[in-house]
Amino acid sequence: MSMESVFEKLVQDLDDEGLALLRRAVASESGGRRQKSALQVEDIHPGMAEADRQRAMREIARVLRGEE
Repeated sequence: MSMESVFEKLVQDLDDEGLALLRRAVASESGGRRQKSALQVEDIHPGMAEADRQRAMREIARVLRGEE
């Protein structure tokens, strides 16, 4: 059984309350991970490395598109 199948079975077996708790837990974890890697305005400066500038540009574009 694939990992995806295992997760699908787990989700299908949850009752409404369990599904709501899982949804909140996943949203919380996702939000926390975004915060850890979120680019702060004070992080942007002229001397930053090219890779960091590219990352900043992608992050700004993502936010402007309205993606979470």
